[in-house]
Amino acid sequence: MTSPMEEFGLNFEQTKILCSFQYFLIQQDVDTEADLLIKQLKLRYLNHWIKSIEKFLSSIASNGLEKRNTSLYTDYSSLEEVFKRMKWSINKKRPLYSIVLELSLFNLYAPFGTEEDEQFKKLKISERFSSIILEKFMFFAHELGVEKEYVIRFQSNHQKWTNEIIGSSPLNFLLGGLIGGAVVAAVAAAIAIPVLVPLLAPILAPGLSGAAAISAVLAALGGGAIAAGGFGMAGGMTVIVGGGAILGTGAGTGISSLFAQSPNLAVREAAKFLVTFNDIILVQEDVIKQQIALNARNIIKAQRNKINEIEEQILEMQMARVNTQEQINNLQQVVKYFRKALEISQKLLKNFLEENGLY
Repeated sequence: MTSPMEEFGLNFEQTKILCSFQYFLIQQDVDTEADLLIKQLKLRYLNHWIKSIEKFLSSIASNGLEKRNTSLYTDYSSLEEVFKRMKWSINKKRPLYSIVLELSLFNLYAPFGTEEDEQFKKLKISERFSSIILEKFMFFAHELGVEKEYVIRFQSNHQKWTNEIIGSSPLNFLLGGLIGGAVVAAVAAAIAIPVLVPLLAPILAPGLSGAAAISAVLAALGGGAIAAGGFGMAGGMTVIVGGGAILGTGAGTGISSLFAQSPNLAVREAAKFLVTFNDIILVQEDVIKQQIALNARNIIKAQRNKINEIEEQILEMQMARVNTQEQINNLQQVVKYFRKALEISQKLLKNFLEENGLY
C-alpha cells in the first residue's frame, strides 16, 4: 500500500534537478538585468543561493555517491541529459508534475534569514525577465514532459485555494491584491524566517551548525524552493514537496514548530497541498483509478491525524500553563486552516469517486 508521503516526495536526484532549474531562472534574470549595480548584487545573491542549496543537498545526501555530487547542474546540456534520463526511468510521472509545481511557485529572491538580507531585500525580477518568466516556466515544464498549461493551472489554483482557506480572516488584508503563489511564498517566508532558523536548525539540519545550518534550514523551509526536508524517509525520498509538509511526516515536530511560529505559512502549504491533491494526484493517468482513490483516502486520513496531533499539542500546552498563549493561538489558527483544507480535499475526493463510478 502506498504511503501518503510517497505522493509528496522527491528523491535526492529529483531535488537536485528541481534546484538546478531554479538556478537557471535566477541566472536568466541576472542576464537580463540592465542596471549594472543591481546586476552585481543579483550575482552575489545567486552565489550565496548556490552555496546554500548545495549545503542543503549535502545535508540530505544518503550515501557516498550523493555526497560527492551535491553541485548543481549549471550547464544546461548536462541538466538536459539528466532529466531526460530521469523521465524514462521513473515508473510514475508524479515527480515531474511536483517539480513543475515547485517551479511555478518559486520566488527567485526570497530572504536568507541572515545579515545578508539587508543588502538583498530590494531585489526583484527585472522588468524584461518578468515579461517572459511565464514562458520560462512553460519551457521547463515542456522539457520535463508536462503540459505547459499546468503552469498557469498550478498558479491560479494555488491562489484559489489560498483564498478559500483564509476566507474572511485578517490574512486577507496581508495578501489582498497580491497575485501568484510566488508572492504569497515571499510574504510567508519573510514573516517566518527570523524566528525559525534557530528553532528548526537542530531538527531540519542535524549535524550542521552556524552558516551551514542556517543555509540548510532556509533551503528546506524558507526559500520557496522546497516545502520541508524529510530525513530518513522510506522509499528513497529525501524531500517533501507539494504541500506535503502539512501532513507532518518526515520532518517530525519541526513542522508543528514551524506553523506555531507562522500560521500564515500554513496557509501557503495547505494551498499547495490542495493543488497537488487535485491537479496531480487525482488526475494521474499512469495509475489505476481504484489505486488513486485508495491513495487519496490515505492522504485524507493523514490530514485528520495531523489535525488531531496539533489539537493534542494545544491541549498539552494549555494544561502546562506556561507562557505560550501566542503559540497556542497560532496553532488554533493552523487547525482552522487545516480543517478547511481537509473539508476541501474531502469534497474533491467525493467528486472524483462520483465521476469515476467508485462512490
